[in-house]
This record gives sequence, C-alpha cells and structure tokens, in this order.
Amino acid sequence: MKVIIDLRKYDGVVGGVERGALEIAINATKRGHDILLVCKASRESEVRELLADLGPGRLAIVPVHVRSHAISLANARLDCGFLQDLAEREGADLIHFFYNWAFPCRKKVPCLLTIHDVIPFTFREAMGWFQNHFLYRTAIRTACRLNDLVVTVSEFSRQDIAQKAGVPLSKIRVIPNGLRDPAKQNEQVWLGLADRFGLQKGYVLNVGGIHERKNIPRLIRAFSKLAEERSYEGRLVITGSVSGAPYQEKMKKQCDAAVAEAEIEDRVVFTGFISDRDLDILLRNADVFVYPSLYEGFGIPILEAMKVGTPVVTSNVTAMPEVAGDAGLLVDPINVRDMARQIGRMLNDIALCKNLVAKGHERSADYSWSKNCEQYLAIYEELAGERGGPRGCRHRV
Repeated sequence: MKVIIDLRKYDGVVGGVERGALEIAINATKRGHDILLVCKASRESEVRELLADLGPGRLAIVPVHVRSHAISLANARLDCGFLQDLAEREGADLIHFFYNWAFPCRKKVPCLLTIHDVIPFTFREAMGWFQNHFLYRTAIRTACRLNDLVVTVSEFSRQDIAQKAGVPLSKIRVIPNGLRDPAKQNEQVWLGLADRFGLQKGYVLNVGGIHERKNIPRLIRAFSKLAEERSYEGRLVITGSVSGAPYQEKMKKQCDAAVAEAEIEDRVVFTGFISDRDLDILLRNADVFVYPSLYEGFGIPILEAMKVGTPVVTSNVTAMPEVAGDAGLLVDPINVRDMARQIGRMLNDIALCKNLVAKGHERSADYSWSKNCEQYLAIYEELAGERGGPRGCRHRV
C-alpha cells in the first residue's frame, strides 16, 4: 500500500502523538509499504534527522508551508485540497490524519483520523472559553463526521469521544499506544542526576507536566503526610518544564503554594525539562512512580515505569485503570489521605511491591509499536478494500 501520514503536529518535540506517527511510518516501510510523511517545511530537516537511521527506502517526506498544526483555514485547505490532490497524483490508498482534527471535505481517498483524547471537553486548561466552545468542540465534531473512521488509544477514550463528540461507537476503533525502548542504566548519568537533585535518600517520582488535570497540588499534600509521619526520608520529584505562558505560571504558583503550605520546600524537586534518557534513568531508580491524574486518554508513563521495573500508584478514573490493570495500586485522585496511604503502602510492603513489579513487566510487554503498526495496517487494508482494494505502490516522490 501507499499511505499519506500527517506529521504536521511535529514542532521540535517528539511527544506521544508525534512518536505514534513516526513509529507507524517506520514500521510500515519496514513491512514493504510506501509512506508519504507530511510535515511543516520549517521542520523538514529535523524530521529527516529523526528518520536518518532508516536509510534509503520506501519513505518520502512531503513538506508543506504552514506555520502551525492548529485549527485554521490554511490547514483545512491542505486537508481538502493539497493532500487530496497528492493522494490522487501519487496513487495513495488513504490518508491518515494523526491529530484530532482534519477536514477532508472533498475526499479522493479514504481518510482515517486518530484522536488520542478529548480532554478539552472536560479540562480547558490553557484554552480560552470561546476557543474551547466555538472552535475546538465544533472542529472535533466536524472532523469525526468528515473522516471515514476514527481511531483512539483506549476503550475509555472511545466511549468519551462517542459521548462528547456525538460519534457512533461503530465508527471508533481502539488501538493502544506502543512503548519505546528505555535507556539502559548508566551509573555515571544516574550519579549525576542523584547529585543534581539530592536523591541519595530515595525519591517518589511524578512525570507528565504541570497541568490542572495532573493533580500535582494534591500529590504534594499527600507526600507531605508521609513526611509528617517520618515514614519516608526521600524526596518528591516532579518533572516537566514551565513554558512561561500565563497558564503554566499559574499552575506552577499553585504547586509552589502547596509546597509552602506543607512546609516541605527541602523535600520537593521540580526538575524542569528532562530528556528521554534522563527520564528513563529517573524512572528506573525511583522508589515509587505516582501518577494521580484526574484525566488521561491513555497514560504512557504508567507503562514506561512498569517496563523498567518501578512500582506504580495511579488513579482509579478515566483510562488509567484500563492501562494499569492489576499491575498497579489504584487510588482516588481526589482523596489525599487515600493517596498518601497507598504510596506509603507501596514504600513499606516489599512483598506487594515485588508482586506488582513482576505483573508490571508482564503487562508492559503487551505494548509495542510493532503491534500498534500491525493493527493500523489491518485498518488500512480494510479502508483500501472498501474502495476496491489496494492499487499497489508507485515509486517514491
């Protein structure tokens, strides 16, 4: 098959959405399919660098002149004009739009849309009220209607999209995210991180950024209860950069206020941005990984912690129970006492910890980008078959 994959969201950082698009492109070409990978012209050299290890083959990069992946007339014109014409000209079997909104109103080939979650229906976070109600919500509903099929990452998200965007459940499929291979333990790097952040007495780790739904102030209050009881001498480490945008500054001030109120300034570390290598080493050496989010469409960090053998405490709401299964301790993210009790339980119950780590290893092994790609390729074949079958591959552009 020949497939157009939309990587317009890439803007210098490989997050979950970008990682998914890249991994499908890489794995599909290794299986003999032709991929046309669409990206911003301003990021073309970076995308080529990300794919440098792939070598010459069946993947071609198609740059487009657009400043942002955000909802706009410029992007809508690409969706229903340039990309449709490209598909027709190059004999593509379908277009895979990889981020929440795409408006192929004059389809020339089947169009597939991946939506990881619809968090802004529940938490506006940095989005303004007008933008949220009259742009985002309308765009999601329109995109779901215009595309032939919608794929999401969990059964929770499938149900949430159906309810909030008004999409028939029969039009939404579930394909879980994959996991990247973690960095191996590097004692020199680990000692440097331990010295930099003062982790010699151990630490509880949280990753994922400082957003309202990440529930960091309650986590800080829960950790302070462990400190009050003197049952744990380690630190609480919270990763994630603060961009300087008003919303981010507001969230950081709330976190700082929670730390000051609990009088544990010497026990809480905000690391700022952490590279994947350093993040993997922090995950690998943490006493407990705590992910008390109020809303997740999936929750990749839960599985990343399990993969490196770190016990997990996470929320009992949205997609997190689905991802963690019986391999983590589930807590009510609103109940600070419950959170503190379960973190303490994980720190002190060695038998429980070992049991959950073993289950976590087994559970994380079920998630791979190779399996993710196989499931997407099955949908590609289905969509191509509905229009008369794959037309074969042409030469690279």
